[in-house]
Amino acid sequence: MKILCWNYRGIGNPATVIFLCETKVQSNKFPFIRSKCRMEGCLAVNACGKSGGLVMMWKAGTKVEIKNYSGNHIDSFIHDENNKPIRFTGFYGNADPNNRKSSWDMLKRVGRLVKERWIIGGDFNAILDNSEKEGGRRKPQTLMDDFREVIDELSLVDLKTDNGWFTWVNNREGTAMVKERLDHFLISASDVDSFLFIETKVIRQSNSDHDAIVLDTMGRKPREKQRDSRLMFRYDMCWAKEAEAKNIIKNAWKMYTGDIMDKLEKVGHDLGAWQFKMYKMMSRQIDTIKSNICRIIDRPGEGCDGNELKAMRLKLGKLLDREEQYWAQRLRVN
Repeated sequence: MKILCWNYRGIGNPATVIFLCETKVQSNKFPFIRSKCRMEGCLAVNACGKSGGLVMMWKAGTKVEIKNYSGNHIDSFIHDENNKPIRFTGFYGNADPNNRKSSWDMLKRVGRLVKERWIIGGDFNAILDNSEKEGGRRKPQTLMDDFREVIDELSLVDLKTDNGWFTWVNNREGTAMVKERLDHFLISASDVDSFLFIETKVIRQSNSDHDAIVLDTMGRKPREKQRDSRLMFRYDMCWAKEAEAKNIIKNAWKMYTGDIMDKLEKVGHDLGAWQFKMYKMMSRQIDTIKSNICRIIDRPGEGCDGNELKAMRLKLGKLLDREEQYWAQRLRVN
């Protein structure tokens, strides 16, 4: 089971459940967004003017039961791969420090009712200690103490991400840059041993200063070898402008003397091998750029270059658009 949490500026990751906060969108807009994300279920909480707004969406075949919700949370039952219930609470901490106590009180009320395995995820708008912020004014100690007090009272564990640290950057230059780890997954301390393969990651974004976090309950489980994509060739629009692809088609068509069906099979074989190579190359480029973004953001001190970060995000956006076109085309064909 994968749970994606994001302070909303776009969507598009294959997850079992998606929780978005600060959507700034009214709930009647989300049926369209749900459809675009290929999700089946959806519960949206209205934005208040130009701020706030939450949504939880889940894909077909996922059994989700909404328990309660507010402007700061959506509480639910989700059944995992073995049909065992998990209590998942999508959480958004009040952005105003003066009103954040009400968010903590709400989370405590939910926690007192939980009997199942419990996972909380979202944008807490808070840090646990000074290691979770660089730049700008130091956070008041009382705010960090309040966050830790909630974790201690509810017997929760903060899950560290496997890659990256900060989840929000203000994209300023030099000493004006501020970086914070505002997004967290928390889990009941008593349940840690029941998730042997749990994995959490930061998903770097191309068009947002706020990155997503994803939790995969089976992320560390060894996977069976995937079927070779060359055996499932499909024509893809994202290669249509590639001169190399055109040459492969021409050469395969001219060199093979069989009937038209044999020629099509030859073209599919040759182009499929090339397509597989190009897709793997594109995937490696995306991974490299995401790693570079992590390196830039998590660089200690004042070494973070805002212009370099913007350039990397722009490159990532172009590659992600191309990858999205690739998968959209395959879904239409299938």
